Amino acid sequence: MDSIPVSQEIPIPLPILLDGGTGTGLFAYGYDRSVSAAQFVNLHPDALIKLQQGFIDSGAQVLYTATHGANCENLRAFGCEDRTEQLNASAAKITYDNFHDKALIAGCLSSTGLYIEPYGEYTFTEIMSVYRQQVSALSPYCDMFVIETVPTLWNMRAAVLACKKENKPIIATMKVDEDGDTDIGTNVLCALLVLQEMGISAFGLNCTSADLCPDIIAEIAPYAKIPLIVKPSAVYEKDGEKVSVSPEEFAFAVKKSVTNGARIVGGCCGAGKEHIAALRDMLGEIDYDKLPAIEKQDTTLALATENQMFFLDPDTTEFSPAVECGPYMEDDIAEMCSQSYDVLTVSINSPDDAIDFGRNMHMATLPVAFLSDDEISLKMALMLYQGRAIIDSNSLIEPEKLSAMAEKYGAVLY
Repeated sequence: MDSIPVSQEIPIPLPILLDGGTGTGLFAYGYDRSVSAAQFVNLHPDALIKLQQGFIDSGAQVLYTATHGANCENLRAFGCEDRTEQLNASAAKITYDNFHDKALIAGCLSSTGLYIEPYGEYTFTEIMSVYRQQVSALSPYCDMFVIETVPTLWNMRAAVLACKKENKPIIATMKVDEDGDTDIGTNVLCALLVLQEMGISAFGLNCTSADLCPDIIAEIAPYAKIPLIVKPSAVYEKDGEKVSVSPEEFAFAVKKSVTNGARIVGGCCGAGKEHIAALRDMLGEIDYDKLPAIEKQDTTLALATENQMFFLDPDTTEFSPAVECGPYMEDDIAEMCSQSYDVLTVSINSPDDAIDFGRNMHMATLPVAFLSDDEISLKMALMLYQGRAIIDSNSLIEPEKLSAMAEKYGAVLY
């Protein structure tokens, strides 16, 4: 059995102070969402420079590029999808040219809004290509990548795989409700278990109410092998109206998340330079040696889908007989999952097998182990599976190649 967590560390020590809300911050300079934020800052670079200078003056150590939502699918709504590379590169260059010697620059990615089969009409590789286009444009002007406010695990995984080609730190954050779920049901702990094994550098919450963050951080901290983030919203809705949170209230709420395990903090919607300054002061007052110790949980055999976790005992785990793949394999999956096995074993020996299982994986109510004699097919199955899987070490593929696949896709070699 072999679990290989990998992560490229952010090259500054913890705790780390992120910036505030870029999109909402630009409202003060005339941004009205009639164009994308990337378009706006290209037309009005001084607005972004003034906003980000305020964050720097308040102590921010990381600035996000103004490219949230600037993938080609989102830019399609503004009729400028054919300018994706140019808009991303030029928006990121504004931040890089003015601040790369004062802060780390994080190339910002968000959701594509695309759904994979069978929930939608797109393949996982098509979604990954959307992210790859944006990542390639941002990479020359950033030190790291941030994937934020993404509600689906398949978009998160596609973005992570696209970013990994650049060999830079990757952080990922999600907007969740009081139960730790995104608006389509992806669970934050499931996402952590999957993404940290894929090699991201930090994980956490953004655009979530600051009051909700401490309990969620406390829930996921025992399972985290990487630093945890909170970048909450500084506004909330009450009786249909948006209410701003004062910098002092904001810092007080975020401090509870730090007490529970977060070590990277910042602000999202409505968080201005005053909120970042309040966070800076709060972080400076904490004696980290006196914070409560977090009892870590063993995640060696922790597997996950988008909304379900499985913690297996290596001494008692029972694997099913291998299910053969085919276009109509859903009945075989359901039958095997209805029995008393702990893990569903799936035989993958051709690219078509990988594709067939990818289209039917939503039928599996058990964690999945892949058994394969073909390296290319196994790689494809691991890429398409939206969770953390097991690679059966009985697969007739060289052990070093199995280990490399486990590392890239965050699987357990067992």
